[in-house]
Order: sequence, then structure tokens, then C-alpha cells
Amino acid sequence: MNSDTKLCPFSKPVIGKWCACKYARLTDRCAGKMDCQNPDNHLDTCHQLVAQLENNARFILGVSNKDQPLTHQQYMKIKCGGMEGMHRVLKLETNELPLVTKISEYTIKQYGSLEDFPYGEIVRDIANFSHRKSVKKNKSS
Repeated sequence: MNSDTKLCPFSKPVIGKWCACKYARLTDRCAGKMDCQNPDNHLDTCHQLVAQLENNARFILGVSNKDQPLTHQQYMKIKCGGMEGMHRVLKLETNELPLVTKISEYTIKQYGSLEDFPYGEIVRDIANFSHRKSVKKNKSS
């Protein structure tokens, strides 16, 4: 089995504390790699979630060509801003970090599938995300 087959697609956002996952285990901090330790193979759902975020965010990031590779900054905007936006739209606890598994589970429960989530409601979260912000905005407004 290839060591990357269990690689968490949210490794860098989790390491940067922009979101969390109880199944992510640090394997290489310098490379920003975490493996998924979920026994129920939730990893496929996480990869599907990233694909949905990417497909729905390319326009807002100014990337119209599906074959054009995204930069690290664009992926961070998609993943971190996407998690923050989904967390907000799903009306999850505002004082906690977005939890990847909780967001995907609630999305499927509320909308029936990851594909049916209203991604148009989170494009501003993605566009406005900056990992350089030193203080997060108060979400209790």
C-alpha cells in the first residue's frame, strides 16, 4: 500500500489549526503530512469534499481551466475558507474549530449528499480567507 493512500487532504489546514479532525495523525510535520486513522474509511468522503470545494471555488479564484493546477495559497483558501463557510452555513458551534468529519456528516444529513450543499453561499468565505490574519473575526455576530 502506498504511504500516500491514507494521506489526509486537510493535513495543512489541520496542522495550521484552521480546522480539526480527530482522525488525523501527524506523520511528517516538516512536509505538512497527516494520515487518516478513521477505521470507517472516511478518507474517501474527505477527498470528495475537497473535490466539491475545488469545483465550486475555481470561478471565485479566477481559475476557469479545470486542468490548470492550483497554487498552495489557492488550496488553502479552498480548504480553510471552505470549512469556515460550511461551518457557518450549517450553523455549527461558533466557538469551536470547524471539524471536518462533523461538517461532512452534517452536510450529508441536511442536504442528502456533499454535491447538494449550497456552495454558492460560501464563495465569499473562500475568497476572503487569509492564513496570514493574526486574529480571527468574532463569529458571534
